[in-house]
Amino acid sequence: MTPDQIARRYEDLQGFELLDFAEAGVPLWQLNVEAVSVIRKGLQPIREFVLRSLVEGLHADDLVGFLGLEESIVRGALADLASDKFVAYGEEITITELGRKALTEGISTPSEEVLTILFDGITRKPIASLALDLAFPKEVEDGAIAEIPATPPVQPTIDDLSLPEIDQVLSDQPGRGDASRDVLRVKRIDRYKRVFRKVVVLIFRSRKGEIRTRFIANGVPDENLEQRFAEHGGNLRKGLVKAFSDGYIKSNVRSHLGQDVARRVLDQDDYLVRQRAVSLAALKVAAIRRRECAVDRGENSEDQRPTAEEIEAALKVEHEARLSLTQAPARPAAVYEVAEFLRRALSEAKTSISISTRGLAPHLVDRDFLGALERLLRRGVQVTILLNEEANQWRSRGKNWIQAFDALAKLSIEYPAALVVRENRERRYYHISWDNQVALVANRPMLSNHGRIRSFEQFAGFVINEAESVGAYLSRVAK
Repeated sequence: MTPDQIARRYEDLQGFELLDFAEAGVPLWQLNVEAVSVIRKGLQPIREFVLRSLVEGLHADDLVGFLGLEESIVRGALADLASDKFVAYGEEITITELGRKALTEGISTPSEEVLTILFDGITRKPIASLALDLAFPKEVEDGAIAEIPATPPVQPTIDDLSLPEIDQVLSDQPGRGDASRDVLRVKRIDRYKRVFRKVVVLIFRSRKGEIRTRFIANGVPDENLEQRFAEHGGNLRKGLVKAFSDGYIKSNVRSHLGQDVARRVLDQDDYLVRQRAVSLAALKVAAIRRRECAVDRGENSEDQRPTAEEIEAALKVEHEARLSLTQAPARPAAVYEVAEFLRRALSEAKTSISISTRGLAPHLVDRDFLGALERLLRRGVQVTILLNEEANQWRSRGKNWIQAFDALAKLSIEYPAALVVRENRERRYYHISWDNQVALVANRPMLSNHGRIRSFEQFAGFVINEAESVGAYLSRVAK
């Protein structure tokens, strides 16, 4: 699921309102730890077979025939076992207590080694790297993902490293073969490297002003992360959420819409009921599509494929739910609808698209976006993109940012009659609209963010469904 689909799925939290969401990075430290360990390895197969044969009472002279090996190989194995004091030579070759212990516990070897360990900056514990979707500091710097602060915001020390937890994490790592280890002592942390675990973060607020943060990892709520973040004061961190009163934010956006539209905005309670119906219907369709894809990939049997009637019924319910939202001249918008509307505009537009934004972020103005935009331009769809007059300053952020601006400029040269890129002075409210039939107006840039994301911001937005009002709005903001 995409981050906006995850936000839609988990938007309901009793007593709380969803303020914002983002794909985010949970802080991790990749540590190189100097440690003293005992490494246990299993015996080589031939040596193990020789020892087990002796335990069962076979004489050394019988081993060659019993094991079906050449005599030189058996004699060499016995010599190695004697060197390790696993067997003893006398009138007969016998297994020693050390050899019996090697059969049950393996061979133990003390070692000083450098271990690579991931340490979670929120749970303050070592974690296994299995099934983690990792991100790197560049993605945080570019604003592609939000940065969740470590709690507390300090590097781990040796005192934070529990030996049993390290042992457990190391035992879960792939590529260990038949070896195991017990860490006896951590000497020092030799190196720290910052990385991030990708999750989707949802920020909620109660009517009393309480902030709650939910972490969705691999499509599932991670309650341990949520609990630890709260326990360590993450929700109380100053600057985590830039929020004002609902009345202040929404009244300002209403004023921007114009009095005529603002008077006809759907009642908030009525909107929530209709929006929830859309969410449930959309999630049902998505689940059916996933089942269908799983069958196509051979992951599920053919009898689990959804029927044509089931698909048609689910699509009909979703269509009717969405239709109920479009019947109001204007309605409130949910924060996850920004991404949804951008996708819809690029796939549904037949005559025109209008987008306003503060800048151009490379993780949004990417290859997929530019490809979809060019396909529309080839069909003669009229595209207008309004950029804040200070947007070109963002080119100083680096190569990827420059490429986003240059790619759009190139398209405007190739399709001068279809693509218009203009500057404006708007810094607070942005929109996306297509075919002059619908427009989303919000306090969220449509093709950018505000750079590096260290804080979340209360979302406010409205959807205009009436063609005449959409046209009037676009004419006004284009001036």
